[in-house]
Amino acid sequence: MAEIQSLQVNGVDYDLDHQGFLKKRLAWNEEVGVALAASDGISLSDEHWEIIQYFREYYEDYNVPPPMRMVVRLFKKRFGEENANSRYLQQLFPGGPTRTASKFAGLPKPKNCK
Repeated sequence: MAEIQSLQVNGVDYDLDHQGFLKKRLAWNEEVGVALAASDGISLSDEHWEIIQYFREYYEDYNVPPPMRMVVRLFKKRFGEENANSRYLQQLFPGGPTRTASKFAGLPKPKNCK
């Protein structure tokens, strides 16, 4: 049997799967998001939070993370052409923007991500 991984935030243990994704999506809060990002060596900026909140809202509506082209479109409107590309999103969310943003947002790993 595999060892259950967990993340402790403010004295509360949150169960993670073997890839570091939160097992119970509804247990997520912003402090958990910060801790998940910190465990990957990332300090969340306003740009991160904008994407994380978009992912959470989209997931609530459609039960899947948003496609990357929709995220790029959102970024283009909010932050301009220079930041509206997958390279910039890759810098914000290393390891794959959709996968990593989903992880920090407390969502399940997207089906099309390894």
